[in-house]
Amino acid sequence: MKTHIAMALALAAAAGVPAAARAQAAFEGVVTFNLESGRGPATMQYSIRGRDVRMDMSMGGMEVYTLFNGDTKTMNMVMPMRQMYMEYSAAGMQGMADSAARPKITWTGQKETIAGYACEHATITATDGTTTDVCLAKGLGTFVPAGGGRGGRGRGAMSGGWESAVGDAFPLKVQQGGRVIMEATKIEKKSLDPSLFKIPDGYQKMGMGMGGMGMGRRGGGGGR
Repeated sequence: MKTHIAMALALAAAAGVPAAARAQAAFEGVVTFNLESGRGPATMQYSIRGRDVRMDMSMGGMEVYTLFNGDTKTMNMVMPMRQMYMEYSAAGMQGMADSAARPKITWTGQKETIAGYACEHATITATDGTTTDVCLAKGLGTFVPAGGGRGGRGRGAMSGGWESAVGDAFPLKVQQGGRVIMEATKIEKKSLDPSLFKIPDGYQKMGMGMGGMGMGRRGGGGGR
């Protein structure tokens, strides 16, 4: 069951890769989020260093993290409990995102301060008419979505459909149907160790099947 949860997180992260192709801003540090995953409450630590991003997820006792390399446009979903990781490229996702209809964004003029940062609320309307209220801040870099990004009906913070409309702004609060599904609780500007954005030595590589992500065959591990 835990393996299935981890794979679901990997799929969600992969869907949002194209929005990450833009350069990150100069902010370096960690943003902590509370979010509704669709399977219950979860937390995420979102670490930014240059063009690299690390997303640490905690949900139902399962700890996983996703690494995005802004130079190679690749992502790795890492499962410390199994000492395994799964690698995939954003290249295959880019065409899908480019051809998909973009959600519409409407700025409301309403402003708020969250975790010490000012943000402005925008209403994002997906192609099916689903609306999401997102409070967007500047100066925190381009957001690499934890999930979604392809539009469609909201199903919690893991697949909201609003991510591709935010551009170079950074979401601090996301609401759907009057319910908060994602909110920043702490923003720490600090230097981060480069090793946080690398796969630990000795971890085994997971295979990807054509029909989705599966255990597949294992390849050699090794640090990156």
